[in-house]
Amino acid sequence: MTNWKAVTIALALALGWLMGDPAIAMGPGPDRQADVQLAIARVDSLMRYLREHPADANALEQLAAMYAANESYDAAIGPLARALQLAPTRRSLWVALDGALRQSGRGTITDAELTRRAVAFRAAVSN
Repeated sequence: MTNWKAVTIALALALGWLMGDPAIAMGPGPDRQADVQLAIARVDSLMRYLREHPADANALEQLAAMYAANESYDAAIGPLARALQLAPTRRSLWVALDGALRQSGRGTITDAELTRRAVAFRAAVSN
């Protein structure tokens, strides 16, 4: 299983758990299965796109926004870290990173950790 597939599966499970219904993490019911499948398909699509266009800061920001919208704030940090390597002056990326850090309970992140997250995310996309 490649890393992006693991991220997709983790997003689906986290989405189910964070939506307040732990049963969804065990397998979404028919009423929510479509929402989960749509989220997975969007993440899959963005990951495929990023494989071919790894320097697209806009796509990285969109992926992070999808993670954040599904309350997977920690997962949003990797794409944001990579996007900040590519576009360090883009204010929207810093705002999104601050929000993801705050919502994940971290509050702050060191430059070294941000760099490690960016490198790990880039490696996950290239696999």
